[in-house]
Amino acid sequence: MTQVAPIATSPDMTTEVFIHYFNQGNVDNLIDAYYEKGGVIAAAPGVSAQGTDLKNALIPYFSMNGKISGKTRHTLINGDIALLILDWSVEYKDEAGNDATYSGTSTDVVRKGADGIWRCIIDNPHNIK
Repeated sequence: MTQVAPIATSPDMTTEVFIHYFNQGNVDNLIDAYYEKGGVIAAAPGVSAQGTDLKNALIPYFSMNGKISGKTRHTLINGDIALLILDWSVEYKDEAGNDATYSGTSTDVVRKGADGIWRCIIDNPHNIK
């Protein structure tokens, strides 16, 4: 049975969209479904990336060939814009074949489009404290 792809009809649903497309293993599908055109990612702390550079910033996460899980911890909404704090964890195999986990807490800004779908405009996956 084919799983139906989630659509972010609320800010919190954007986390489910990211998880779904990440776990498919296709970075282009993730970008198309999750990010608003012109969306920005923190490629490294203090370094932003858009367009092709956004894809390049995501490749290291995909290269782990792992599965991500996550949950939105906090949502702050102002009209058609929302700030999300979310916890995420990627389970993968390290170079020696051992089970490993890479996790963090992300701050994301999402916006509701004219089509009613929420998409990410700013993605900061680097750990907040």
